Formats: sequence, structure tokens, C-alpha cells
Amino acid sequence: MKEGTQFSNLIYEYFFLRFRFGYYRYGDTLPAIDILCHEFNVSDQTVKAALRRLRAEGYISMRNGQATKVIFQQSKEEFGDFAVHFYSERWEAFFDLYESSELILVPIMMEGMRRMVPEDFQYVRKLAKRAFAEDLMQFFRYILQKAENPLALNLFWEITLFWGFPFARMKQCQFCYDAELVRQRMNTLLAAAQEKKWDIVRNSLIEYQRGDVSGVAAYLEPIVRRRPGIDQVSFVWRIYRERPQLCCSLAIRILYEIYMGEFREQEYLPSYEKMAQRFNVSLSTVRRTINVLNQVGAAESVNGVGTRIFSMGERCREPDLSSLAVRQNLALFFQSFELLIYSCEEVLGRLLVEMRQSEREELLDCLEENRNTGQCAKSLWHMLIWTARYSTLSSVREIYARIFGLFLWGYPLRGSKNETAKLELADVQLTDALIQALREGEYARCAVLVKEKLLKEFPMVEVYLRRNKIYEGELRSSISIRLMLTDVKKDL
Repeated sequence: MKEGTQFSNLIYEYFFLRFRFGYYRYGDTLPAIDILCHEFNVSDQTVKAALRRLRAEGYISMRNGQATKVIFQQSKEEFGDFAVHFYSERWEAFFDLYESSELILVPIMMEGMRRMVPEDFQYVRKLAKRAFAEDLMQFFRYILQKAENPLALNLFWEITLFWGFPFARMKQCQFCYDAELVRQRMNTLLAAAQEKKWDIVRNSLIEYQRGDVSGVAAYLEPIVRRRPGIDQVSFVWRIYRERPQLCCSLAIRILYEIYMGEFREQEYLPSYEKMAQRFNVSLSTVRRTINVLNQVGAAESVNGVGTRIFSMGERCREPDLSSLAVRQNLALFFQSFELLIYSCEEVLGRLLVEMRQSEREELLDCLEENRNTGQCAKSLWHMLIWTARYSTLSSVREIYARIFGLFLWGYPLRGSKNETAKLELADVQLTDALIQALREGEYARCAVLVKEKLLKEFPMVEVYLRRNKIYEGELRSSISIRLMLTDVKKDL
């Protein structure tokens, strides 16, 4: 997939699934291009590229000055064959992703509900009253938008796309969407949220999701079992939009190598040629990537010598906050920080209980080595790395690997500051507390310690960024695709 077409392909995939699953049907009109640009957070050229592909494949009719019409038609048999194949190739990941979203998205939804004001409740009650299948999706998107974290919206978008927007206007499907049951659930959630009964909110969200999963399994499993041998599709979280994708992904890999991997004992990076060969990219990609690392403060190119790197614990350069790439990646760091705060207690608590004893002992050895070598800043990172490596849920491993990568963008903020003694003391305290809790088998305590550490550091990050004129609006912007709600209130 070419960089410049990556997100037009995602939008193509969105509409393709909606045509094949019956949300849009023959004769329906698609939203205007400017509305789609706002919903997906992309340019009009990206939307038009997706629509042109759909037109070329016979799904839509698109003419200048006229509304875009759906011309795709399919029989009931064609619909059934497509749906069975779609879920058959996702069967191994489907329920894993449901469990993962329970751990990661449910806490963010609860945060969104905590931020709702009376006007918000009035709007979502109208959605509950109508309770179409699409209203349920709008309900959760609206709640997530209240958390004001575009990265969470991006994750919701990717998960929903992977699931294929199940049940939306799928009248051909024998799996019945029970509008009355959905209405009751939505009203129960809203009543509990208005009364600030957060345990009921959390338990209800989890209960409803698990009930839906059971229903899907009961309906689909006998059908899927009749389709053996289909290659399985894994969930992949795509974050960066278009051109920055390859460069930023490579920069994250190199940051990891600088702080935790093969480059951590080196003073300079290998030559551009060796880097291109090792990472299987072009020389121009390596040059752009090194430029980003220079701008973020993790490296410094020295004419005639090479690219000097700043290891963990070493004073590095101040990030170049005039760089758009640096500011955008710091926004993603900020948002990933929030996602960790919301989700880490649930995710780490489960991880530490389910890990093998040998994996816990390996983690304990790493923490003790950090303590002995004065590298306690790595201890928090090791908790994230272990999650990305050893979680029993493959989707948690994927999501936390991405979050950890984005989290790396923020380390030069700390490494460039003069006053690090307070942070280093907090790292030592966290490391000692984690070692003790692991030795005593207090795994829930480990998860709480990590969350408390993140909660203490987050305000310091906010202060630093505001001091450098990176304000709330920019920190909550996004260079990733996400599905936003347009002004649908007028339709209710």
C-alpha cells in the first residue's frame, strides 16, 4: 500500500463494508464530501480518491454537481456468503478483540460519561428513544468524543472497522437486532451515569458487551465451523496518516533501540547505508527519520562524524518545538499518556495474574537490574513492554505495543530538563515498590502503582508543554484518522 493512499483505502474499506453489510443500499445517497472530510479528519482529495475507487468497482455513481448515489445490489445469498467469509477469517481475533476493548475502551467510555453535561444527556436519550442500530454506534462515539482524546477515537474506529459494523441495518441477517433491549440498556447506563453510580456503569457496559458476544458466537460459530482452512486476519492498529507513516514508525523503532536495544551502548548511530539495509528502507527515508530524531532531541548529526545519540539518563537536546512533526508526535505522546492512565490498571492487573511464573521472574530480574544500575526510569517501560510481549490477548499486545511506541516520543522532554532529581527519586521508589509487590504476589498493587506514577507525572507534562506554547487544542488534535460525529442532533 502506497503511503499517499493509505487512508483513502481505509475510507474505501469503510464504505465497502457498509455496502456489503447492507447499511447503504441501492438508491441511497452518501454524505457530501465536506461532511466526510470532517468525519474522517482527512482532506477532500483523500475522500475523492476513495470514492473514485468505489465508482470504478461499480458501487456508486458520482458526477460533478450531483449527489453520490449507491448503485450496488446483491442477493440474499451473496450477502450471506460475504458475511460468513468475513467473520470466518476474523474468527480467532474477533472475541480476543472484544475482551481487549473491554479492558481499554470501557474505562475511556466511563471517563466520557463523567464529563457529560445535561445537554449531552438530553441528546443521547433521544438516541436511546429511537434505538436504531446506527444510534447505538453514535451513542458510544458521542461518549468517547467527550473524553477529548483523538487517539481513543482512532482506536474505536479501527476496532469497529475490523468488526465490520455488525448488525447495522442487516435485515438480511438472521441474527436479530433487538431495539427494545438496546433501548433499555442505554437508558440504564444514562440513569446510572446521571446518579454517578460508576460501578453500575462499568458493570453494565461489560455485561452488555459480553451478552452481545455470546449472541454473536451462538449464531456464527456453527456457520464458521463449516468453513475450515480460511487464512486468519489479525487486528492491526493503524495510527499515522499517509506520508508520516513510514518515517515516524521507523523513528519509534530507532528510539527503542537507543533506549532499550542494540544502540543503547553506542555513541553514534550506524551509517545511513547500514540503517537502510537493516530496516529495509530507502536512504531518503533514513535521512528524513534522522532529521525527525534530531528535531525531537534524541540525536544530533555532526558533520563529517555521524549521528550522535543520547542514551537514557544522558542529558539530551531540547526538542525543536518549531517543527510540525515534533509537535504532532508530542500530541500523540500526550494522548497515549492519557490512554495508559485510563487503561493500565485493568490491563496490567490481568497481565500479571495470567503470566507464567518464568515471565514474572524475568520481569523481576529486569526491575532489580534497573535498581542496581541506576536505570530505574526503565521500570515503567518494562511494565509496558511486558504487556506488549506477554498479554494473553493478542489485541492488547498490538494496542500496547503502539501505545508504548508513541510514549517514547516524550522521553526527550524529560532528558532535556535540568531538574531531574525529583523524577529519578520517584523512579527509584516505583521500582522498589514494584519489586516488593511482585515478590509478595500483590499483582493488583503493581497495577495501582503504575497508574499512580502516571497520574503524578501527567500534570508535569502538561505544564512543560503549555510553557512551550503547545496548548490544549493542539495536544488534542490528531494526525491519525478517526471517525467523528457531525452535527446529527438536527436529525433527532
